Amino acid sequence: MTALSYPPGTWREIQEDLLSTPELERAAVGFAGHVTSSRGTRLLLRDWSPVPLDEYLVQLGTHLEVSPRFWTRAAKRARNSGECIVIMHSHPRAQGTPQFSASDLGGERLLVPRLQARATVHVATVVIGPDGAQASHYAPNSKQRRPLALRPVGTFEPDGDSRGGTDGQDARQVLALGAAGNAVLRDLVVGVVGLGGLGSHVSTQLSHLGVRRIVGVDFDRVEPSNLSRLVGSRRRDALLRRRKTAVGHRVARRLGAGFKPINGRVEDPAVARELLECDVVVGCTDNQSSRAVLNRLALQFYVPVLDLGVQIRPGGSSGGRATWLLPDSPCEWCRGILDPDVVRAEQLPAHLREVELERGYIADMPVDQPAVVSVNGVVASLGVTELVARCTTALGDNRGEMLVYRLGDGTVRRVGAASRRDCATCNPSGNLGAGDLVELL
Repeated sequence: MTALSYPPGTWREIQEDLLSTPELERAAVGFAGHVTSSRGTRLLLRDWSPVPLDEYLVQLGTHLEVSPRFWTRAAKRARNSGECIVIMHSHPRAQGTPQFSASDLGGERLLVPRLQARATVHVATVVIGPDGAQASHYAPNSKQRRPLALRPVGTFEPDGDSRGGTDGQDARQVLALGAAGNAVLRDLVVGVVGLGGLGSHVSTQLSHLGVRRIVGVDFDRVEPSNLSRLVGSRRRDALLRRRKTAVGHRVARRLGAGFKPINGRVEDPAVARELLECDVVVGCTDNQSSRAVLNRLALQFYVPVLDLGVQIRPGGSSGGRATWLLPDSPCEWCRGILDPDVVRAEQLPAHLREVELERGYIADMPVDQPAVVSVNGVVASLGVTELVARCTTALGDNRGEMLVYRLGDGTVRRVGAASRRDCATCNPSGNLGAGDLVELL
């Protein structure tokens, strides 16, 4: 089924506006990007505007009519941008899930063809009540009305039943998370980008949790220096130069988890698009260029990303962080985690990087970073626990955007931040929710 994915914060704003007049219906228009993957088509709500009061021709408690000029402007924007149009209105008196009225359906039959005559795009219709919402959509150049699922970004529901694990395997876990929470984890498809010191911990823990399928991304092979921190590795893996994805696959298989190995770099657009089939992605990379891609993926395609990072400074401050990247939260450019000069330098071909290093245009970049398996384990466990908490809500729903661990004093705390208004990544005027309207890389 086609779905409309929306940022929960944006949806709350729409609900507050459309339900602000309990005796009168209200309307709004939304604009959405779109993406099609192996899991179907998703419309990505990125922006919206209420109907101004002077644009209502009729505004009653059970009926609305909006000026054609308003819809003409909306169609013009969609024609120029390629965005989908989302027609929204309220049923403020509805009890339970609101239903489209005969008047609504008659209005759709007149309005949707007129919009699609001006802009060949998806058109969605949504009715919102105090207790829920219902939606439908029309594909480009189609008069057929189809149901449209509504999915808030960053929340998860089980696809199947809510029974516990097989043969009591998840019995203790069900006691902690509940049958429904355990079912959510079992149904998840989780991407793990980077299967080294951090990622091997994460992939192993996800396998123990009973996650249905893990999509593991890494281009590298096992070396002797990896054995001190690569969970599940053996000396023979280093001797034979086995791929890190092969180690992850072996560990997952022994625990009964599905594992899809992808041998490549996430900076490759074809590899990055493989992550669109995931419900959530955990970033475990150790460079900024790959982190920048995941940052963009999360905000442009509404694929929740939990980005993990470890920093060890001998004799200095050490620790790590777990950062959620969601359309309602600031991106890693706004947080100062990403440095544009470093990202650019890492993306340069090797020979050009050497030239710029010699000329002093970029700073020297160390290749090998300090690593300790136990510190990786702490940060990986914090991250996986954050993922479990957000996916199941069984561990509480007070989820912050970034969790910071400081090794020196052993503290863990949440850190907030604000999005920059001019940020091209997390602003609707930039790439936020654009999906396939903009190239990923």
